[in-house]
Amino acid sequence: MTEPKLTEFIFDMLPTHERRLVVEDLVLLDDNLNSTIDVNQEVEEHVHAMPLKLMFAIVIICRHGSIDLRLNLEDYHVGKNDVLVVVPGVIGERVVFSEGSKVCIMAYSEKSFPLLMNMEHSLRFREYMTRPFVFHFSEREMTDVIQIYKLMRSAVLFDSPYKKELIMSYMEAMSFIAVGQMEREFDKNVKRQRGDMLFHEFVDAVRKNYTTERQLNFYADKLCISSKYLSRVVMQHSGRHPSDWIRDYVILEAKALLKQNDYTVQQVSDMLNFPNASFFGKYFKTTVGCSPRAFQLGEDSIS
Repeated sequence: MTEPKLTEFIFDMLPTHERRLVVEDLVLLDDNLNSTIDVNQEVEEHVHAMPLKLMFAIVIICRHGSIDLRLNLEDYHVGKNDVLVVVPGVIGERVVFSEGSKVCIMAYSEKSFPLLMNMEHSLRFREYMTRPFVFHFSEREMTDVIQIYKLMRSAVLFDSPYKKELIMSYMEAMSFIAVGQMEREFDKNVKRQRGDMLFHEFVDAVRKNYTTERQLNFYADKLCISSKYLSRVVMQHSGRHPSDWIRDYVILEAKALLKQNDYTVQQVSDMLNFPNASFFGKYFKTTVGCSPRAFQLGEDSIS
């Protein structure tokens, strides 16, 4: 698969306009803080592209209004002064902005990670960022965050041989703020019940292994519990059987790959490690209601 570039990046789930800035495939900046653009109208124009696999790390800052998203089969609400951090590989299915929403968007390519991840706090950051994460800032804290974002934009437009170093310094500052906030949020939840922790550990394991492992026993063994106990915990916390979560992750990935129109049904079948395209076709149709090819051509009646 060809590595995506930020310059080719069309973020179909979020608004884009004349304020978009991209720096050497390292970082993309965009916002509508001073715009009258109807965000939801722009999103609606691209809804056909969903589900969409996000190949970059995304940070969404909500300054006013709210955003509701569905990412990796889970729903996320981002309110005023909230920040959503999304790791690469997450699949987005839905996004709805409230009227008058004001947001800042930052997208980071894989090339920027080595420049940030060799920092002392990198292990803490990676510890937290196993799934999309929402945290809240006070009004004063958010004012500082927005100021750093604006300084990043100014650095992009600054004619200096050290432009990249300036931008990375602001990215580092933003990362320290994010990690500090994540630590506070996690400290609040340190006393979570064992069942809740097991459920999230299961979902994380599925997210990392669903393209190769679709058997319940694999996940039970990975969590060092019985399949029966895993089924009971997942049902209690989500109302769904573990096999439903595994299947839906597979189908979501298949939909995203098919929607790209870069791969044949056979190639998608191979990428998801099915024994053959016929087996994949039956697996897909049983869940979606149409064949993979019909879905790819937009002939599906059930999305």
